[in-house]
Amino acid sequence: MIHSLLSPVKILPMAETDSAALADMLLFLTGISDRPVRVAVVRDTWPMSARDEFVTALGTTGGEVFEFTDVQPNPRAADIDRMAASAELGRCDVVIGIGGGSALDSAKALAMLAKNGGSLGDYLGSEATRKISQKGLPLVLVPTTAGTGSEVTKVGVYTADSGRKYTLGSPFLLADAAILCGRLTASMPPGLTAATGFDALDHAFESLWNKNATAITKAAARSAAVAVLRTLDGAYDASLRSDNPFPGDAEIRQQILEASCMAGIAFGITGTAAGHALSFVLSEEWHVPHGAACAFTIEDIYSFALGDPANVYELALVARLFFPDESGELELCGRLLGKIRDMKKRMKLPTTFTELGAAVAAGDIPRYFDRAFTDPKMLNQLPPASPEALYPYLEAKT
Repeated sequence: MIHSLLSPVKILPMAETDSAALADMLLFLTGISDRPVRVAVVRDTWPMSARDEFVTALGTTGGEVFEFTDVQPNPRAADIDRMAASAELGRCDVVIGIGGGSALDSAKALAMLAKNGGSLGDYLGSEATRKISQKGLPLVLVPTTAGTGSEVTKVGVYTADSGRKYTLGSPFLLADAAILCGRLTASMPPGLTAATGFDALDHAFESLWNKNATAITKAAARSAAVAVLRTLDGAYDASLRSDNPFPGDAEIRQQILEASCMAGIAFGITGTAAGHALSFVLSEEWHVPHGAACAFTIEDIYSFALGDPANVYELALVARLFFPDESGELELCGRLLGKIRDMKKRMKLPTTFTELGAAVAAGDIPRYFDRAFTDPKMLNQLPPASPEALYPYLEAKT
């Protein structure tokens, strides 16, 4: 995968994972050959046979496996602190996170705390009392959803005891290796496939309309957006027929997983922007899953971003690959926006607060969303975002 040239994480695409390959991976990461390697596996408790087979394969490598399963959506600092306090973690040589973004972010935090100490809350927010000062335990991340890109980013997202979600970022949170095995995503239901796929698309777009973007990150983000747009419909269809798969379904799962990783590499360099800042409020207030929260406003931030001619140019480059008969940049951007809306509708992603299950009136928007404008992610947005510019989009969803 050519995008791996932009990432310090060693990316290992694998059609299958076997105990021999896993044993070599543990040896090369830890350098331990004279005793069993002690492995901390961080996962959630969602039923998933392919993940369980992966963990079983780890157990046949000759190492010792300790499982940490106190993982919730929008991972909570309190849960991570409980796992970090375990005497078993203190004995481990390597951390392997396997699951969706919550499991991967939890694994990042546990690997970091094992070497840096303290509680996770000490590192969160503008008034943090500790900083990450050193690399944690060797870390391997294995996504089982195609969307978060967490396996290649230097950030984790955590819910503090106050209920606020915070992004914690440091190069010391980067994984040493990421395993991309599309087979591990086969159990994703259609709704999760859609939500995580739109999360990946949002990562690519937010890396484009971002003040930190460069010519190189824009090229990476464009190709990531194209890859997601080309594969998400097929991946969604594959999830609809998971009990009776078609030939090629395994390939499309691998492709959407690699597309998500590409988007992760892009936003891992630039950071995210307004859509993610708004999504945190949706998750904090109404416990909306992260991917669905990002999808909720993607067409709105897209429309707002067209106020910057540089964004029009970049989005038109993406659109031209899908609509080669169109020539005008704004017309191209409009047709791509229509495609995104059609995909959201087909995949039954919510577009109004009522569909989210949230009772919100237009007059409530400032009360809920003012705090999004103190989020550093909002400051990455181009053109610069303000409440006056974005609130009308949210009010239209009430």
